[in-house]
Amino acid sequence: MPIHFGGLRKKVLKNFIIIIIMVVLSFELIITFFASRYYYNSVRQVLMTQVSNANSINTSLNVDNSSFIDKATKTVDSRLHSSDSKIAINIVDKNGRVIVDQYGFKTYKFANYIDVKKAMQNIDPVAPYTYRENITGEKVMSVSVPIKVSGLVEGAIRYSISLKYIDLEIIKIIVYLVFIGILVLLFSIGLSLKFAESIIEPLTELKIFSNMLAKGNYNIKMNKERISDDEIGDLARTFENMASEIQKSDKLKDEFISSISHELRTPLTSINGWSETLKLDNINKEELSMGLNIIQDETHRLIKLVEELLDFSRLSSDRIKLQIEEVNIENLVVSVINQLRAMAVDKNLRLSFEFINQNMKLIYADKNRLRQVLINLIQNSIKFTPSEGIIVVSVDQDFDMTKIVVRDTGEGIEEQNLNKVSQKFFQENFHKAGSGLGLAISEEIIKLHGGVMQIKSKKNEGTEITFTIKNDNKKKSNDRALR
Repeated sequence: MPIHFGGLRKKVLKNFIIIIIMVVLSFELIITFFASRYYYNSVRQVLMTQVSNANSINTSLNVDNSSFIDKATKTVDSRLHSSDSKIAINIVDKNGRVIVDQYGFKTYKFANYIDVKKAMQNIDPVAPYTYRENITGEKVMSVSVPIKVSGLVEGAIRYSISLKYIDLEIIKIIVYLVFIGILVLLFSIGLSLKFAESIIEPLTELKIFSNMLAKGNYNIKMNKERISDDEIGDLARTFENMASEIQKSDKLKDEFISSISHELRTPLTSINGWSETLKLDNINKEELSMGLNIIQDETHRLIKLVEELLDFSRLSSDRIKLQIEEVNIENLVVSVINQLRAMAVDKNLRLSFEFINQNMKLIYADKNRLRQVLINLIQNSIKFTPSEGIIVVSVDQDFDMTKIVVRDTGEGIEEQNLNKVSQKFFQENFHKAGSGLGLAISEEIIKLHGGVMQIKSKKNEGTEITFTIKNDNKKKSNDRALR
């Protein structure tokens, strides 16, 4: 694949190269500094060794009251036996003239150097001095030692060494370091390219995958070879899971639309058919009554479906508000059971209730919403419980919470669907009438009452739905009003 130096790749390379250059330069500057310091300190040490030797000779000759020339000659003779031939020696008289240079010649040139002047002034301590020759421009390090006769300075011995070769060695080190730095930089750029590719390749795959998702292709799979096992890999797998969930949601949506269409078509067809029938002249009173009853029932069915859709819309936009009032939970349960008993009898089902706590207290809740939840749960039990089945509603209460359990001996729910049945639009059996919104709406209403809903079920054995609500929802309602 061709490499394009743009976008994220360019940023990664740019930042890496800047960091590497800064590190290499810092490393080279540090090494150059310490190398220069090491070489220059070595030269100073050599010069100071010569100073120490000269002082020793002068001290030993002071006992004999030797003359300036004797002391100078003795020091030069000592220098001739020195193994370091790079050090030049000059004898300077008290007038500052060079009476013997490094070659043994008498030049009588004036030695106008700072170290010579300090030696003539007998300034202590003696220290090397670095300067450049005016004529040659050569860099030199020198040090001068005063020669005293009878306590008076009569001249000086000057040691000097050219730093030309030292600087050449330092330059060589710098060249080597630059060469090594270039190699390190090239090697690091190669590694940076590889590192950039390891990031960009999976991101490119993610980009392709996202574009396909945007076009509605949810069946596409990522190239596993281009996805690494790291955070980007986790992100890629999240994208795949998202695509899978979107695909499932699309399927649920299609099934929901199909189910709703069927739910709307069936009562509308009945209403339309009986409306046409009732227009006939020869219809008798019995048929008229039956037709009106069917139209009424189907109209109620449509109204219930529309109400569920409206509730779903309100829940999605967080627009459901509870109307808190005093509720006698015993009366509410008995009322709902009596309302649905005829439906249970039509299917030959036994519908009953029990109050575990015989001293039920009034609670503060939304009576109509709780009625809606109970009707939804009991109607579901009636719908999915075969003939001669049993449905029991149990109610219990403690100081803070009221618990209601709806238990049946119906078809039950597959284990893998237990966490899905309360999701919006989900229906385990789309051949059964319903919108798939009842449990989802019920759970949201229970949450608004500060409670939770739990579902237990075994296939072909029955289902138990338990929900709890707070006994006092006035405070919760007031808090929400304040916000």
